[in-house]
Amino acid sequence: MRRLLLVAAALMLLAPAPPSPAWTRPEGAQVAAGTTRVLEGEAFPAPSLDMTVLDADMNAPELKTLIQGPTLLFYFSASCPHCQVVAPEVGELAKKLAGQVTVLGVASSRNGLSEIEAFKTDFGADFPMYKDFARRFASENQLSSTPSVLLVRPTAEGFETLDAWRPFSPGTGLLVELRLRAATGQDPWGAFEADRYYGGGACGSCHVQENASWGLSHHSIAYWTLYDREKAEDPACVRCHVTGLGEPTGFVLGDHGSAKTDVTCEACHGPGGPHAGSRTPVSEARGACVSCHDADHSIRFEVDRAVPHIDHWAAVGMEPATFRSAREDLLQGRAGRPLLAFPEGQNLGVKACVSCHKKEHRAWKKGPHVGAMKRLKERNLQEDASCVACHAVAGTKTPATAGDYLVGDGVGCEACHGPGEQHVAAEGGTENVVGLGDSCPECIIEAICTTCHTPEQDPDWNLEAALKGVHK
Repeated sequence: MRRLLLVAAALMLLAPAPPSPAWTRPEGAQVAAGTTRVLEGEAFPAPSLDMTVLDADMNAPELKTLIQGPTLLFYFSASCPHCQVVAPEVGELAKKLAGQVTVLGVASSRNGLSEIEAFKTDFGADFPMYKDFARRFASENQLSSTPSVLLVRPTAEGFETLDAWRPFSPGTGLLVELRLRAATGQDPWGAFEADRYYGGGACGSCHVQENASWGLSHHSIAYWTLYDREKAEDPACVRCHVTGLGEPTGFVLGDHGSAKTDVTCEACHGPGGPHAGSRTPVSEARGACVSCHDADHSIRFEVDRAVPHIDHWAAVGMEPATFRSAREDLLQGRAGRPLLAFPEGQNLGVKACVSCHKKEHRAWKKGPHVGAMKRLKERNLQEDASCVACHAVAGTKTPATAGDYLVGDGVGCEACHGPGEQHVAAEGGTENVVGLGDSCPECIIEAICTTCHTPEQDPDWNLEAALKGVHK
């Protein structure tokens, strides 16, 4: 899997945070803009059901004879990992909606009958299954990939397609029930169960603009950043990278295909959002931030500074190419980390640290950072401010030229611990400097290191190896 580095933006003093909330609904933004589509569907062609399928006993009924009322047709391949992930959810639908809708599986022609039966048993898909042995069901209904789902029902003229999901992804079961309820005159919102987590995909089907904007945030890749660090099985880490871990319907450790991966809507708004009970008060939603962004996992986190970056309308009006580029930057680790912030104050240089931190200073003198400027001089780049920014510590608050840096110190103490002005004035203290010793390396130290050790500038950089050569 591609390495997802948590590359930080430059850890400079940030501009004052705008008042919270710092985002307003722009022209063209609409809360739950996709609700009409979810409830009313769209114009789908009538399903093609005039073909023969094969069951495990070698019977070959016509598919249309099996459809007597609303029917969910689950097209799958037994060897498809995506189908295996969603099969239990479809199986749950079959049980929950028994009497309202019939669920039928139609397997790819590539599957043997024994494979289909094993799929039912192994992945909790306890409903009738048939083989599309002539490949007509897939080809005539334009089902080019698995898993796909069609919701159909008989009419006086034949059959109609109420909705289609290509692909059917984790969390889509709720949408099936919403659509079915709307089509049969029931209250669609009755599909929500109180205190049940559904996942970001379910939320995003109605809240399409909000979901797209979430896709530009670091929350949207929270779970996948654990893979590179081999932490996806560690409850202490996973807790803050998924939705609802430890709750009855929340994320289950090890379920990597779950709809509740990442920090989704329900992580802040509560299970079911406002549709299954009362909306989570803003004060409680803000409280969710600090339950994960604590001192061990975030650098000087402040809710008021963070809230403006949870902009529900960030993607509204954005050109598709711009959105794709921003999303790619996020996935490749190039996106900024605007919440990282050192304490206020001026960098004083290594000389200000030595008197109290003699042992640490000796370790620094033996490490790689002290000679950072020498490596620039060897390449005649010592006057290039864009290079010096990662090879020395700024001597002014707004460095513009190479002369504005403390070049004699190389990468000094304050490059990692932040400006020492407050720390020195207070003659110590832990609230006025970033301490790294007790912090989570992946959450704190790497975020600082990767400000300069980017994939472009240092593609072979590795946190674990780097820490062995640096005194913490």
